[in-house]
Amino acid sequence: MEYRPLESRGIQSDTGGRILSNVNRLSVEQERINERALSLLRRNRERRELLRREQDRRRYERIREESVDLPVENRYVSEETERRQQRRKRVRHTKKIQSQKRHTPSELALHEIRKYQRSTELLISKIPFARLVKEVTDQFTTEEQQLRWQSMAILALQEASEAYLVGLLEHTNLLALHARRITIMRKDMQLARRIRGQFL
Repeated sequence: MEYRPLESRGIQSDTGGRILSNVNRLSVEQERINERALSLLRRNRERRELLRREQDRRRYERIREESVDLPVENRYVSEETERRQQRRKRVRHTKKIQSQKRHTPSELALHEIRKYQRSTELLISKIPFARLVKEVTDQFTTEEQQLRWQSMAILALQEASEAYLVGLLEHTNLLALHARRITIMRKDMQLARRIRGQFL
C-alpha cells in the first residue's frame, strides 16, 4: 500500500494579498497516520502468526496424545502415521471381535435365568397387566357396578400372579427333565397342576 504526500495547497485571503500554507502540518499528520497504520498491520500479522502457531501446536499435541507407543524424540506425528495407527487399531479390534466365543442359545438362556433369579423386580410390564386386570373385572361385573382399582392393589395382584407363574413353570421344568426332555410341554404343566392339587 503506497502513500503519496499531499500536494501543497494554500488558502488565499479575501483581499488576495496573503496565502496561508498548511503543507508542513498536513504532511506531519499524514506521516503519523501512515506509521500508525503500518504498526497496526504488523501487529495484526504477528497476532495471526501466533494464532496459527497455537493451532498447529494444539493439533500436534492432540495427535501425540492419540498415538500409541511413540518414542519421545518424535514430537510431531505426521498425518500418514496417524492414519496407519488408526488402521492397525481397526484391524486389531476386528480380530478381537472374531476371536470372541459365540454363545449358544442354551447358554444365553441359562445366563438370562441366572440374571432374573438374582433380580427382584417384576417381570411383566405394569400397564399391560393393569389393563388385563380391568378387562377381567369388566367381564364379571355389570355396567352399573363400575369397579375401580387402587394402584397398590394391582401391584399386590401382580406380585402374587408372578410368584404363582414362576413356581408353576419351575415344577413344569422339573417334570420335563424327569421325562428326559429339555422342552416343556402342555402335559408337563397339566401334571404339575394336578400334583399340586389344582384340577383342571
